[in-house]
Amino acid sequence: RALDGAVEVRFVIADGYYLYRDRLSFAADGSVKLGKPELPPALPHRDEFFGDMPIYRGALTAVVPAQGEGRFELKVVSQGCADAGVCYVPMESRASLRLAGSGNASRAGEPRFSLYASDFEIARLLEGNFGLVLAGFLALGLLLAFTPCMLPMIPILSGIIAGEGARLTKSRALALSCIYVFSMALTYAAAGVAAAYAGSLIASYLQNVWVLGAFALVFVVLALSMFGLYDLRLPGFLEQRLYASQERLRGGRIASVAAMGAFSVALWILTPVIPALAEMLAWAALLALAAFFLRPLGAIGKGLAVLAALAAAVMLVGGLAGGRDPLQPLAAFRGEGMARQATPWTPVRSLAELEDRLRTAGRPVMLDFYADWCVSCKEMEKYTLTDARVRASLERMLLLQADVTAATPADRELLKRFALFGPPGIVFFDTQGREMSELRVIGYQPPERFLKTLAAVLRD
Repeated sequence: RALDGAVEVRFVIADGYYLYRDRLSFAADGSVKLGKPELPPALPHRDEFFGDMPIYRGALTAVVPAQGEGRFELKVVSQGCADAGVCYVPMESRASLRLAGSGNASRAGEPRFSLYASDFEIARLLEGNFGLVLAGFLALGLLLAFTPCMLPMIPILSGIIAGEGARLTKSRALALSCIYVFSMALTYAAAGVAAAYAGSLIASYLQNVWVLGAFALVFVVLALSMFGLYDLRLPGFLEQRLYASQERLRGGRIASVAAMGAFSVALWILTPVIPALAEMLAWAALLALAAFFLRPLGAIGKGLAVLAALAAAVMLVGGLAGGRDPLQPLAAFRGEGMARQATPWTPVRSLAELEDRLRTAGRPVMLDFYADWCVSCKEMEKYTLTDARVRASLERMLLLQADVTAATPADRELLKRFALFGPPGIVFFDTQGREMSELRVIGYQPPERFLKTLAAVLRD
């Protein structure tokens, strides 16, 4: 935290670990200059390789004299070891501070920065520790494999991998399993490279009216076929080729296992970027189909058919009205639309318009990057921005919103200015129009956490 003419840095050292006094260093960017740090007496320690090294255990508070004014970035470098004999590479930590008594600084001793808005703490802890990352993903994968939605896939995947039956050896089973997993990982990697190469807003291109119309038409055509209006069959020569390919790609072969692994992941990758309207229409078609097949099953079946038909109608109406959540198809008629209207956004359509707004704001500014297909954006609207306490804090700020749904050149310029690939993202500016980069919000934040972020913005 920043004091009047000094910076106080506190270290909390876990049991069984210690920090080297001589490996501590402090530096500041900007107009602030730091003096010699004031450190408490250290404990003597004999190191096998470094000799006598003063250390700290338990807790450490360092006071660093500082001269200057305004906001600056403090860089702290520390290094420590464990009593078990493991030593760590020097660790660098950064914090954006404002000296108490300069500018808009508040009471001395109050924290000058917020840790609540950081969405990358776990990534920082795992950075450079490949073994821990690998073990963590393995553990999470094992837990995911035993979730109810994955259990039905186990016998199916076992049949695909172990298609050779009694001839399958343990070594070949292991090899086929590794190939299946490797093909899944390769597909994820290829999708990630493609997304990075594209630069931004891949999903936004799927919101084009022609794409949405094509998806809707495909589902309507398939639904009419399922209702028996016509027979949708492949030509005979294509059926023969498909059957021959199926015989060649039976389970137990390396090519078939790799293909199934890649295809299974491709389905998971494509699902989130399918247009929401197409998803709603698909649910409507599914429920209508259920109603059709339930009719012959007596009184109970007819009752269920009526309910399914009503649900299909609700899905269809909700989707056409702008609903995007299959669990709340009529949200467009109530909650979500009301929540959006309750937030007094000022639209920003270009970088020049944003800079003009910042110059004339005279108060803190919140810039929200939004898109119709952004799930986290809608979560923020529905659960966080509708909170009465959050609204009260937002009244003290100028609320700007950049709707990048269309992915126009101006939208891409705005995203590039803040090094964002796309929404969700919330950027804050102080009363002078300077970005408070340490308080950026990436992704969804619940009301309690977002209130702490807003408090830090308004305090500065």
